[in-house]
Amino acid sequence: MTESPRAPGVPRAVVGSTFSRRSSGEQVAAYIRSLIFHGHLRHGDRIRQDELAATLGVSRIPVREAIIALDREGWVTSEPHRGAYVNGFDRAGVADHYHLLGLLYGLAARRATERASEEELAGLADHQKALAAATDPDEIFYINEQLIRGMFAAAASSRLVAVSRVMRPVVPGNFFDVVPGAIADQKRGVARAVKAIVARDADKAAAEWLRLLQRQGEHVSDLLAASDLFAD
Repeated sequence: MTESPRAPGVPRAVVGSTFSRRSSGEQVAAYIRSLIFHGHLRHGDRIRQDELAATLGVSRIPVREAIIALDREGWVTSEPHRGAYVNGFDRAGVADHYHLLGLLYGLAARRATERASEEELAGLADHQKALAAATDPDEIFYINEQLIRGMFAAAASSRLVAVSRVMRPVVPGNFFDVVPGAIADQKRGVARAVKAIVARDADKAAAEWLRLLQRQGEHVSDLLAASDLFAD
């Protein structure tokens, strides 16, 4: 597939030739999220599905799949016989998202303190040290992902993993490359959380993840406000 046009500020990775690597519906949904996050689609805007399909060089089927997924995630609202309309960002919604994410990660950390092997705890500590030493946002993103996957694996709960898969990020792309202040807080917060997990202090581990994710939510809200992306 040839490279398709993209809106300014939208990462190239979500359009064009990459469609063949993942579900087309997932890629269309990622593209629409980026359009909303970068302000190219705003609160109340109608998503013109035919135009979107033509821009991306796909049929309407993956576009419809994307709309269904985005409606389920809260990015858009689909109205019968009228179409799909963008839901704008609001501070309360962003705060709720990161609070929920903090509770989820906190529960995973709590289960890890109860169920992890000594080898798994050592692996988490190694990831934390690597995260603390990393400086490149892409490297930080990768190491952080590995650490979180390790924590969920140590939690040994298929239900927690399933819930984590439906918690789509508010910020498309590399969170640490986009959100000011996120790297420093992530390093500090993860260090405290992993220390608590290794010490098998379930309450502290859960509290540290909640504290960290709430702080990251504040950073995201500040970024959205600075970009004038909150709906009135």
